[in-house]
Amino acid sequence: MIDVFIGTKAQYIKTAPLLRLFAERDIPYRLIDSGQHARTAATLRRFLKVKEPDAVLQDRGNIKTIPQAAVWFAKNILVTVFRPSVLRQRIFSAGPGLCIVHGDTPSTLLGLIMAKRAGKKVVHLEAGLRSFNLLRPFPEELIRIVCMKMSDILFAPSDWAEENLKKMKVRGRVVKLDQNTNVEALYYALEIGRSAPGTSGTTTDIPARYCVVTFHRVETIMNKSRVRFLLRAIDYISERLFVVFVQHDPTEKKLADYGVLDRLKANGEVKLLPLQDHGDFLNLIDRSEFVLSDGGSIQEECAYLDKPCLVMRSETERLEGLDGAVRLSNFDWGVLTDFVENYPSLKKGRRTKNLKPSERILGVLLEAQSAMSSAQNPK
Repeated sequence: MIDVFIGTKAQYIKTAPLLRLFAERDIPYRLIDSGQHARTAATLRRFLKVKEPDAVLQDRGNIKTIPQAAVWFAKNILVTVFRPSVLRQRIFSAGPGLCIVHGDTPSTLLGLIMAKRAGKKVVHLEAGLRSFNLLRPFPEELIRIVCMKMSDILFAPSDWAEENLKKMKVRGRVVKLDQNTNVEALYYALEIGRSAPGTSGTTTDIPARYCVVTFHRVETIMNKSRVRFLLRAIDYISERLFVVFVQHDPTEKKLADYGVLDRLKANGEVKLLPLQDHGDFLNLIDRSEFVLSDGGSIQEECAYLDKPCLVMRSETERLEGLDGAVRLSNFDWGVLTDFVENYPSLKKGRRTKNLKPSERILGVLLEAQSAMSSAQNPK
């Protein structure tokens, strides 16, 4: 039995191609939801055609604040340390085996710690990505390092990621993929696409030409100077192009705390939207002129789509698109204005093909399972 420990929206999206492959091939797996994005995940599973979880660590809605996240993490660590029998009897499958974790979120770290305590070998998807700055993004870069050092099998989505793992001298087996599973998730969502801008209830008043803005990372929303920069950028862009601002729950809360949310609402050239279903959001991106975001997955998706994207960060753990449609802002006003004025010239004129990396992942997992079974039951 393979255990899969995930809990955020992005983890569901990027792990779903593999989970659907499990179902197609009748390969049993146990899905463990960390509860980090419990409310969002319930709707997302239906869209992604992923089964309901076999175990849920908390189901009282999305974790929206840092204090909530700290309490959630601490409670589960205490169970891990003092009641390991709960892990083996209620959360993970019985006996030794593989546990998949994904990415660089608190759910990733929690899943790794709990799986190790339950006697599982840990498989890390999307391994090898680095910003090489512990504070940006924080805590993601620190979580990456810990998880990569402790994992048993690491899937690197690029040559660069593989090289990073080699330089780190990780003890686990490194497997290079031709692409990240995010490319499969992207084309699945675009194909299934539940609605297009201008047809769903939340997007009826969006004009034909617009840009998308979204940001949510802790190092962004907790930094007032960066938030001021982004608000200035939205004002500047809205004088030239309609802005669709998709807000995560923590972003909306911080903007309200800073006293700037009403100002955004008063701008007639800005439409504020709540967090969108995955298909709706990708339709928004696909039909937009360009994107401003601090999200790594969005950077990757824009690179695949040949969509101009300005990454609102000083460092990025991904190389995708940096030789084409993607630019790193470094919160430099000159970079932002140049991007807005010249974004059409960044396009390469082609999209990335879908090479089905989940097929390669599945093959390696089945080989690892077979090797473990042989070691436990020698002839």
